[in-house]
Amino acid sequence: MSGFLDKIKIIGFKEATESSLGLPFSIYVGMFNPEKYSTTKQSLFNNDRRHGATGSEQRFNREQPRTFNFDFLVDGTGASGEKREVLADVILFRATCGFIGDTHRPTYLIIQWGTFLARCVLTSLTIDYTLFRPDGTPLRATLKASFTEYTTPALEQLQNFLSSPDVTHVRTITATDRLDLMSYNIYKDSKYYMELARVNNLNNFRKLKVGDKIVFPPIEKNK
Repeated sequence: MSGFLDKIKIIGFKEATESSLGLPFSIYVGMFNPEKYSTTKQSLFNNDRRHGATGSEQRFNREQPRTFNFDFLVDGTGASGEKREVLADVILFRATCGFIGDTHRPTYLIIQWGTFLARCVLTSLTIDYTLFRPDGTPLRATLKASFTEYTTPALEQLQNFLSSPDVTHVRTITATDRLDLMSYNIYKDSKYYMELARVNNLNNFRKLKVGDKIVFPPIEKNK
């Protein structure tokens, strides 16, 4: 091992397109690596409640982007062997992660630290100043930052396209598969199992052969 400490980095870009990733707008390198960080992943559901029913079916809608929380400590006392000017460090952090006038939006970010790698934007920032010079200039600060993961419009469009029931799907049959359940997973309706049996030349749709391929073609749904 070289003994080199890989510090957490935040790389800022003006645009989200892949071509811009080689031209960072600014780079912020943390003075210290975080002692911890947290991530949150949420799923959204639609509550389909029938009239008079006491309960409701939780129908999956979509997944929310992941959120990340990091604390960045900046120390201007020199006690650690490295000394930074706290206010200058805060300015650099805000310049890297904050609002850009010519794009009229916050920068797109890549956070990299060890095996952690995320594309995100800064959603909130709280700065705690805890030590000061006699003139009131801060000597120590903790930047509490929250980030939300993002994807490019092109990638999001591709993901939506591939998950659409208008696209032909191919699935490999497993031991627990049933044609009606597979129909529901693809088309959100189990009633198309007979059409699937016809398209795939299945003589007995109740006895699926493990390892066989099932084609799920686009189906015009009845209103």
